[in-house]
Amino acid sequence: MDKYLQFVLCITSIIYTGCKQAYFPKLDEAQKMLVVDGLLTDESNIITVRLSNAVPFRDQAFLPEQKAILIVSDDLGRVFDFEETESGVYESKSFQYEYGRTYSLFIKTSKNKYYRSYPQTLFPKSELDSVRDVITTETLQTTKNGKLILRTLPGLEFSVLLKNSSTSSPYFRFSNTVLVEYREKQTYDFPADTLPELFDCWRKYFPNQSFNLSEPVNSLSEHRHTLSFCPNDTSYFSIVYEYHHRDYPLSSITYNRYLYQYVFTVKKYHINKDVHQYYKDINDQLEANNRIFDPVSFQVRGNITCDNDPEEPVLGIFEVASTSIRSYTFIDFHLDPSGRFKEIEPFDMDKIPYEGKWYNHYPPFWIYQ
Repeated sequence: MDKYLQFVLCITSIIYTGCKQAYFPKLDEAQKMLVVDGLLTDESNIITVRLSNAVPFRDQAFLPEQKAILIVSDDLGRVFDFEETESGVYESKSFQYEYGRTYSLFIKTSKNKYYRSYPQTLFPKSELDSVRDVITTETLQTTKNGKLILRTLPGLEFSVLLKNSSTSSPYFRFSNTVLVEYREKQTYDFPADTLPELFDCWRKYFPNQSFNLSEPVNSLSEHRHTLSFCPNDTSYFSIVYEYHHRDYPLSSITYNRYLYQYVFTVKKYHINKDVHQYYKDINDQLEANNRIFDPVSFQVRGNITCDNDPEEPVLGIFEVASTSIRSYTFIDFHLDPSGRFKEIEPFDMDKIPYEGKWYNHYPPFWIYQ
């Protein structure tokens, strides 16, 4: 956004070089806009909606929308209430989903402004077909000694077969998460009889930098859809290495990290057409290369409107989706260069912290035993 504005101002200054007085717009006085992040799925009876406000230009503060009243209603007239569980976060814990029903979100803010979403259909679950991998290489941006560099790395490219479904909306998005499991051993050189300390560690990685959307499958044919590329290189994740650390003249510690394996989880969301278009517009913006007529963030409208002022821009969406999930595990190329992987029980990583470690004990969600 700031690069776009800088480019526009630059072009403007070139065109009006004959003007004797420069104009500096008051960007910090930008209008606040409500931001809605809501998700209703068939995974649980909890609906979560986050409300905040888009802050003025250059303002880095987070402004949650507090003390709002929210409800979700379906096309049968059933209503599900929400409570604010933390600042700007609202949950409905008594929801009972039903495939084929349409759901709408209604919001009343503390300043008596009313908002609503377009009706969203909960389509029947679309099962995720088996995943296939191909060993390949890809050039990725990474860091070394604090500097951004490009590296060509080996890895696995995952894909899935998509087939036509004539009975429901052919719009899907995919989320892909990689969990790296490894062990860290701390060895003390002094005193000599000190036993090493062992930590079972993990780190999550999100291989996609934009929303992974499928093209609508409207024909009777089928095609293979690329999910993500996962580098199979331990140095890329800055995890596996050894180093020697000295705290005192007579004491030193050697840290050793050993990779166990990777866990790859893909989740398929069966979504509505307008939500698919919203994510596509964001992808187009992220890939726009900052050309002067490329879309900017306030042009990417979601499915929320303001009853008080239909022209008021509202950011974000209320997404309704059925889901399907599959999980796979594989190890480092140095241990198995074949790139073989095997399917395991569905492993949902959403509630696992981004990284952590347990002392001398496997975490309860550990795959490697």
